[in-house]
Amino acid sequence: MPSIYHPQLNEDFCITGQEYHHLSRVLRVKIGDEILLNDGKGSVAKAIVKDIDKQCVHFKLLEPSSYQEPVSSFAIAFSLLKNKHDELIVEKCTELGCLEFYPFISSYSVRRGEDISRFERIALSAIKQCDNPWLPHVNPVSTLKEAIKQTMEQGYTPVFCSEQRPDTWLSNLKLPANAKPCFFIGPEGGFNEEELLYIEQEELAQITISKLILRAETAAIAIAAQYVSLSKPR
Repeated sequence: MPSIYHPQLNEDFCITGQEYHHLSRVLRVKIGDEILLNDGKGSVAKAIVKDIDKQCVHFKLLEPSSYQEPVSSFAIAFSLLKNKHDELIVEKCTELGCLEFYPFISSYSVRRGEDISRFERIALSAIKQCDNPWLPHVNPVSTLKEAIKQTMEQGYTPVFCSEQRPDTWLSNLKLPANAKPCFFIGPEGGFNEEELLYIEQEELAQITISKLILRAETAAIAIAAQYVSLSKPR
């Protein structure tokens, strides 16, 4: 069943704008069709098409929305990548249940700035594709140190995916039961000596995720998949 995003799942409502275009021109819904609605805040509901006009598709809920807990609570912080390979990070990690993204700039970052609306559109498309009822928040691009500080202020535990700990894996990481990890993924070339020294001085957790050298986007997807597979259902 097609999944459509709407931020408020009320008894009767209409969908306009880009989602209207998708419904009317791509899915070509008709009166009486059933659609799965997703508010991006943990709720999904079935609805039926009541009417279609030139600007709006009108719906009526068939059943109350159901609230779903996140599969796991984790975030991904990633350095901006060349050729926009970071789009793959946002898409695939959203599909795996990432709740928040922290794009950052480090010494070896190729790109130095980014309009996060592109990441937001990719995340929105991803939750509809996999019926994930949690739309992740994309934070503004910051520096590495700012991203570390921000994740900690928002209740995450920074965990660096690093080649510096070849014998420390996610399964070896001792985090409190209620900890929410934010996995930091460096750019092509990794982190420089100054950044690695800062990570050491701040005593931030570091783990390895593969015996092989992974591309940054592959590393992000790999650690997200590992974390979800090791997490117990909530």
